[in-house]
Amino acid sequence: MKSEYVDKFNHDEDAPGYDQDVLNEAHPIRAGYSELLNWVAAKVEMHKPGRVLELGSGTGNLTLRLPQVEALTCVDISTEMQRIAQEKSPASTHITYVKADILEVLDQLDKKFDAVISTYTIHHLTAAEKQLFFAKMESSLAPRGIAVFGDLMFENQENKTAYLEQCRRSGQEELAEDIEDEFFWDVELALDKLQVLGLQASAKQFSELSWGIVAHKHA
Repeated sequence: MKSEYVDKFNHDEDAPGYDQDVLNEAHPIRAGYSELLNWVAAKVEMHKPGRVLELGSGTGNLTLRLPQVEALTCVDISTEMQRIAQEKSPASTHITYVKADILEVLDQLDKKFDAVISTYTIHHLTAAEKQLFFAKMESSLAPRGIAVFGDLMFENQENKTAYLEQCRRSGQEELAEDIEDEFFWDVELALDKLQVLGLQASAKQFSELSWGIVAHKHA
């Protein structure tokens, strides 16, 4: 099952300018970008996993921050994003690149991962798809595995509504439209869903719109 908006969020056209774009952390959507990627990489390094699955690996900005692991599987739907990522790390023989939808690929991989990670990607999934994704992700995690996410999120629906109202009052209609065009996480809801699946989960805020979530699987 592919995600509903996989074609819409295929960023082939944006790939050439993506790395330059994310440097503009003055923009609310990019604020906290580097710190959040570093945080995700640090969580992976602390866990010392052997097999890692990175979903929405894009141009490799998180990939290049990760510690050396036994095997890293990088999944992205964008051919151009993956081309740029491979150019950045041509000698990395432990990395396997897979062109696939992030929701569908979890049904296709026949192995368990010690860590499943993703940055700025899961907000392309609808609320219903996120719930399905969490279940598939949990099944893909090995015992004592870890899932780490960095993405665009609001603490809850009330905060999202208030932020959008503030944007419109201050003349930032384009920003409000960008937010409404995608599916930002609801942090409180996500933590609840992860905990229902038996994962121990917590969140950390990095900017008005960017949060990190880490979830640990027990036996």
